[in-house]
Amino acid sequence: MGHSENIGRGVNKGKAGNKQIHAGAIQQAFRPLCGGSIEQVANMLRQMNWGPATEMALANNLNLKLDAYQVNQILKLQQDPGLALNFFYWMKRQSGFKHDGHSYTTMIGILGRARQFGAVKKLLVEMRRDGCDPNVVTYNRLIHCYGRANYIRDAVNMFFEMQEAGCKPDQVTYCTLIDIHAKAGFLDVAMDMYDKMQKTGLLPDTFTYGVIINCLGKAGNLSSAYKIFCEMIDRGCIPNLVTYNIIIDLHAKARKYTTSLKLYRDMQNAGFSPDKVTYSIVMEVLGHCGQIEEAEALFSEMQQGGWIPDETVYGLLVDMWGKAGNVHKASEWYSKMLNSGIRPNVPTCNSLLSAFLRVRMFSDAQKVLQNMLQLNLYPSLQTYTLLLSYYTESYCQQDRDLCSSLMASTRHPAHSFLLGLPAAEPGGQNVRDHAASFFDMIHSEDRESKRGLVDAVINFLHKSDLKEEAGFVWEVALQKNLYPYAVTQKAPMYWLINLHVMSIGTAVIALSRTLAWFREHLLISGLGPDRIDIITGWGRRSRVMGSSLVKQSIEHLLNLFESPFQVEDGNSGCLVGSGNPLIIWLHQPYVARMHLL
Repeated sequence: MGHSENIGRGVNKGKAGNKQIHAGAIQQAFRPLCGGSIEQVANMLRQMNWGPATEMALANNLNLKLDAYQVNQILKLQQDPGLALNFFYWMKRQSGFKHDGHSYTTMIGILGRARQFGAVKKLLVEMRRDGCDPNVVTYNRLIHCYGRANYIRDAVNMFFEMQEAGCKPDQVTYCTLIDIHAKAGFLDVAMDMYDKMQKTGLLPDTFTYGVIINCLGKAGNLSSAYKIFCEMIDRGCIPNLVTYNIIIDLHAKARKYTTSLKLYRDMQNAGFSPDKVTYSIVMEVLGHCGQIEEAEALFSEMQQGGWIPDETVYGLLVDMWGKAGNVHKASEWYSKMLNSGIRPNVPTCNSLLSAFLRVRMFSDAQKVLQNMLQLNLYPSLQTYTLLLSYYTESYCQQDRDLCSSLMASTRHPAHSFLLGLPAAEPGGQNVRDHAASFFDMIHSEDRESKRGLVDAVINFLHKSDLKEEAGFVWEVALQKNLYPYAVTQKAPMYWLINLHVMSIGTAVIALSRTLAWFREHLLISGLGPDRIDIITGWGRRSRVMGSSLVKQSIEHLLNLFESPFQVEDGNSGCLVGSGNPLIIWLHQPYVARMHLL
């Protein structure tokens, strides 16, 4: 058996539990086929395991005379990567048949989607050896597959490799790279790709504009996002419903509720009818405005419009009433969802759990966790995060004990991580290793969920007077890119420390350790920052810009150490330190130990 065939057999181990179809059954199944129909061959391949009997039936009973186009179409209809690869190599061995670039590209895409990247690399070598040079479609497929699997570096390497091979990136190439970098949190790289795309003369389409608008909004540049949205319209690129949903949602998340509702009306005036996503966003906006009854009315409008509410919409109403402190209404909507035959998801259970915790109904909170397990719903990072956050904020020992019991009952790996966190040794490497191992284990979780948990952990450690351990956990979180916008360089000697999405304890630790890092760099290199901006914004605990508890805590800390940071003119949520006073202050030994106060 040749090497190529071994690859195929390695990928496809057959369908577990199925009996091997014998040769006679396969022959019988092939008899109705007429002239090598693409759909019939594809269907037949899906119904069997690959083996010698399959090959014999294809060779003797079907009398196939397929060309590369037909084989490519058959491959596109296959779901099983191993079966597809075996068929690919079987065709390759047939006398007079030769794969073309299209069939190679399709097969590479199938393997890439299955994350069989070892087989992808081998097939790429064979493709070139057979005289089929990868084209822009092939490279785009590879970039997409690597990006989808979160192998960003491999995706970028493919981008450079295609150019070295003389293959010019097209609009799809740039759109894919912008999208995967934006989703991974590398918004600066995504914007850089956007600039490169325009410099090559390629104009963005509706999808690309949507990605860029979302990218800028998530980076906190809402005005720039809205400017791109207007530019899109001015250039004659008509926003679609997805684009409107993005821009409405970004304004909603930035608490620009009036603008969000205006954009919703603009969308309707442009002839678009809201979908479930739109309804969810606008209902949430109304909830934030305290108009929960209006949100309920929109729920009825949604039903009248023919949209069937799903668990997300029901969960939104559970969450809104829970945050409003009305546990009765939250429970009522949860019951309505169950009575509608809709199975709740984990976020909805988390909302109800949070509602019960707010009013100290621990027995009901326990029932929510038990119900989750009965529905085969497993507590998520967010579940554990809200339990840990409530534990940290509680001042009553009895409440803490009950919450601790709930945390243990989740059996979440985060609980084992926290219980196993060692006391910091000199240098803290043991804590760093423990944190790094846990963060690697939860690598596949979405970044916001990971960031939320880390915020809760550091805040807990800080308030438990485990400040050394909190500092080392923060350092690892920063290295793992869990806070990509916390410390950014705006110019060669100009830095931004962004604390506005952090809890008080995490903000104090993050600022203290970052300033200590600037001091260490200054002592080693002799070079210090010309300016540092500390953004406290509205914080997590306040809706009023510049008056958050985060800001109050940070100002208190900096004043204790007689720092040169002052509130920026016109921006009460920003503290600025610059020039020689900043350098002199960074030389002070206590800057290295501020987090231990």
